[in-house]
Amino acid sequence: MFVVTTMLLRTEILATLIITTVLHQGQTNPAIGFSATISKDTHLGDNQAIPYDRILTNIGNGYDKWSGHFTAPLKGLYVFSCTVMAVNENYLAVMMVKNGHVMAYTHSNPSAWESGTISVVLAMAKGNKVWIRRYHGARLIHGKYNLFSGYLISTQI
Repeated sequence: MFVVTTMLLRTEILATLIITTVLHQGQTNPAIGFSATISKDTHLGDNQAIPYDRILTNIGNGYDKWSGHFTAPLKGLYVFSCTVMAVNENYLAVMMVKNGHVMAYTHSNPSAWESGTISVVLAMAKGNKVWIRRYHGARLIHGKYNLFSGYLISTQI
């Protein structure tokens, strides 16, 4: 009986420590995140930032639908991702850019309904910017199958 009681007590203590840690992390990491899509087929220029104009979420107000840029409201470690698809049987090549420097590339294949994705973890200083930019391929991007998202993982970097 003593062994069972001791094991239950240790389990309860461990569960309490885990819950306390999770709650503490939630208190030190404010909710920052966004997701945006494109509302209609959009013509893109050379090296143009893609204007994801239909905002689904913008907690922390870091995403600007007019420029297509996310500006980090806090220093921290962030995850960014995008999915890209051209119209019809075209291909579209894009890059993820941080403060003017290319972080990653992806493209959609030149067949109907093919998409490309990027997912990157980046350390960001307050005020750093991230956006998706067209660099090659089709100029017409599909309106409903393109998404740009990002969120804060931790301010402890």
